[in-house]
Amino acid sequence: MRVLMLLSNPYLPDARVYREARSLISHGHEVTVLAWDREGTHKREEMMEGIRVIRTGPKARGKRHFVSDVRRFWKDALKASEGLEFDALHSHDFDTLPLGVKIKKKRRVPLVFDAHETYSEMIRIDVPGFVASFVQFLENHYLKKVDRVIVVNEHQRYFYSKRISKDRISVIMNAKPVLKDAEKARRLRKELGLEDSLSLIYIGALEPKRFVRQLADLAGTLPGVKVVIGGYGSQKDYIEKQSKRKKDLIFLDFVHPDDVIPYSAAADMIVAMYEEVQTDRIVTKFFDAVAAGRGMVVADNGELTAELVKRYGGGVTCEYSLESFRNAISSLDKERVAEMGRNMEKLRAQYSWDAMEKRLLKLYSGLTSSP
Repeated sequence: MRVLMLLSNPYLPDARVYREARSLISHGHEVTVLAWDREGTHKREEMMEGIRVIRTGPKARGKRHFVSDVRRFWKDALKASEGLEFDALHSHDFDTLPLGVKIKKKRRVPLVFDAHETYSEMIRIDVPGFVASFVQFLENHYLKKVDRVIVVNEHQRYFYSKRISKDRISVIMNAKPVLKDAEKARRLRKELGLEDSLSLIYIGALEPKRFVRQLADLAGTLPGVKVVIGGYGSQKDYIEKQSKRKKDLIFLDFVHPDDVIPYSAAADMIVAMYEEVQTDRIVTKFFDAVAAGRGMVVADNGELTAELVKRYGGGVTCEYSLESFRNAISSLDKERVAEMGRNMEKLRAQYSWDAMEKRLLKLYSGLTSSP
């Protein structure tokens, strides 16, 4: 089957999209990603590990212009799709769903909607309540046109089961392939100089409300503690500048999805501190910790992530503040860190990408042409 995935970021690559696309390709499908190059700085078209990537505009003008910019993206992407051959559509997140519905109607192919999160709840943090409610109203409307829905956890399945029949919903978590190259992780640990320290790692979006500036500020203030940060985003310059003057802060820049788990396993603890709250969310770093066999430091903000970490003894929780975080780190010792890592390893059968891949392939094997 030829699959056209729709994505509202430039795919550098996007980790979840990459895993799904690679799984489909490895089982005989063809995948093209039609992506929005918001920065206007990336190649128009390229092949990335068997995935054809086509990028279109426009260049984004900031949050205030998002609605008009995303509509322009839909227009450009719709035009770009006209010359492509595909048997199925796969819309990643709500901001590509209206585009997917429009292309589906025109090309009469089945449409999969991949809800990376409950979009209306995610934006409720930054917009007035009536805007979030209107977005949910729109999503409910477009869901009537969708053939299958992918959600990331059971809580989200319950949310969508009120809007679409349960038999059309598949739970495909943000699980990761389990660490297979332990030697690579040991080599990275040595190269990064983490062998004689308590090392904390964060790999992800370098954006506000994710504790990345606080992590950079923490580096060098706790003896025997090193901080490793990787990723890209608006806080990148700050992190990079701090790393040049602090020997206990290591900046990795963008980390390829295939390298996230080896780097995570090279450190001692994975940091997942988020100021915003989405109660039904299991953050991706939980799955990093399971795959890498490492404990976590998590903001105890009422989210599902913190609940799971406490339930399984897979880490420590604290308030979203530098003082609380510092106290949590200061309470750790080698034996406790090792035990938390072992507890996360025990969850691999339940939270592995192997299990999620089977669900994805089953979904596609049952996908038929739309009327």
